[in-house]
Amino acid sequence: MKSITPNTIAIVTLVMAVGLMVFLFAESRGDPALRIAALVAGTGLVSALAAIASTILTGKDLTKPHDPADLPPNTTTVDTSTVKVDPTPPAEPAQPKASE
Repeated sequence: MKSITPNTIAIVTLVMAVGLMVFLFAESRGDPALRIAALVAGTGLVSALAAIASTILTGKDLTKPHDPADLPPNTTTVDTSTVKVDPTPPAEPAQPKASE
């Protein structure tokens, strides 16, 4: 018997995620409020399954910040950061007194 590879597990996980969303949408067609609730809940689960599948396929956790040296060539990334600036300017350092 052939052993199961990580790629097979990733593909099955992605197919299950898509199948789950189709099932949720089909089952909640009659009630708009239930449809919204099912799709919101399903979206979180599907994004988690997709993150697991992408981690299996690439061998790296791509959901967390990573070293730019690990990126493949011709990759474009966007980085945002927040810097907190105090409203008062910093005090000037005290000047040493000249001794006579």
